[in-house]
Amino acid sequence: MNKIRNQILNWQAQGLIERKNISKALETTGANNSPNQWFHFISHSLIWLSVLSIASGVIFFFAYNWDNITATTKFVMLQVLILISLLAYTQTKRYSNTNTAILFFIAVLLGSLFALFGQTYQTGKDPWQLFMLWTIFVTPIAFTSRSSSLWTFWMALAFLTLNLILGVRYGLFGGIFGNERQMLLYAFLGLVATGIFEFLFYCPYKLINNRIAAQIALVVTMVAFTWVAIYSIFEFNNQKGIDALFYLGWMTGIYYFYRLKNLDVLVLSSWVVSGIIGVISLLAKTINHDFEGGTFLLFGLVIIGLSTLGGKWLLGLLSEEKASTHGEKK
Repeated sequence: MNKIRNQILNWQAQGLIERKNISKALETTGANNSPNQWFHFISHSLIWLSVLSIASGVIFFFAYNWDNITATTKFVMLQVLILISLLAYTQTKRYSNTNTAILFFIAVLLGSLFALFGQTYQTGKDPWQLFMLWTIFVTPIAFTSRSSSLWTFWMALAFLTLNLILGVRYGLFGGIFGNERQMLLYAFLGLVATGIFEFLFYCPYKLINNRIAAQIALVVTMVAFTWVAIYSIFEFNNQKGIDALFYLGWMTGIYYFYRLKNLDVLVLSSWVVSGIIGVISLLAKTINHDFEGGTFLLFGLVIIGLSTLGGKWLLGLLSEEKASTHGEKK
C-alpha cells in the first residue's frame, strides 16, 4: 500500500471523504496498486513458495529413498545442497527477499542434516537435543538475515525444543511442571522472545527490519496466558490464584506498553479476544453446571456485546494509529 493510498484512507477515516467516493478518489490519484507492485508481490510470494516446496521435496526424497541410498551418499548430497545454497546466497543482494528466502532454506537444510545424523547413527540422544542444536545453529542465521521470518522460525524451534524437553517428563522437570503449568512456562518463554525481538528492532543497529516477529511472539504469549487464566478460573486454589495474578499483570502491562506508550492495534486485538474469553470463563464458572437454553443465550449475547464494543474500540485505535503514522512521515 503506497503513501498516497494511506493518505486517502486516512482522510476517509477522518470523515473528509465520503465512503461512496473512496473508489473514485483512489482511481483519480493513481493510489491503487500498480501492475509493477503486483508483480513484485507475486514474484516474492513465488520465491518463498518455491523455497518451501524444494525444502519439503528434499525431506520427502530422503524419507522415500531411505533404504535405497547409502549413508555416505545421503550426507554428501545434503552437504553439497547446503554449499550450493551458500553460493547462491553470496550472489544475491543482502537483506533482499531472495537473500532471506535462501537463508531460510539453509536453516531448514541444517535441521534435515541433524535429523539425518540422528537417524543414521542412532546416538540414543533424546529428540529435544537435536532440536536444541538446530535452534542454536539457526540463531546466527537469524541475526544475519535481520528478518522476522527467520526469527519467527527460531522462536518456533525454541518452543518445540521446550515442548520435547517437558515431554520427556523426568527428574526435576517432571516434578515441577504439570500439564497446566507448562502453559505458564510457554508464556514466560514467549515474553522473553518478545523482549529479544523488541530490543533487536529498537536498538541503534536495527538488527531486525520490522516488528512482525515481536507481534507474533506477543500473540503467542497472549494465547498461553489466556490458557493460564482459564485454568486459574475453573480450578481455583492458592497456586492458581498466583497464576491469575500473572495473567492480570500481563494484561495490565500489554495495555500500558501497547496502548499508552506505543500503540499496536494487532496486539490489542489479541488483548480484547483474551479479555472476552476471560469474562466468559468467569461467567461459566459462576453459573457452574446450570447450563440450559437460556444460559447459552446469555453467553451469546455477552459475546456479541463484548465483541461489538471491542471492535468499535479497535477501529478507533486503528484510525488513531493511521493518523499518528502519517504525522510521523510528514
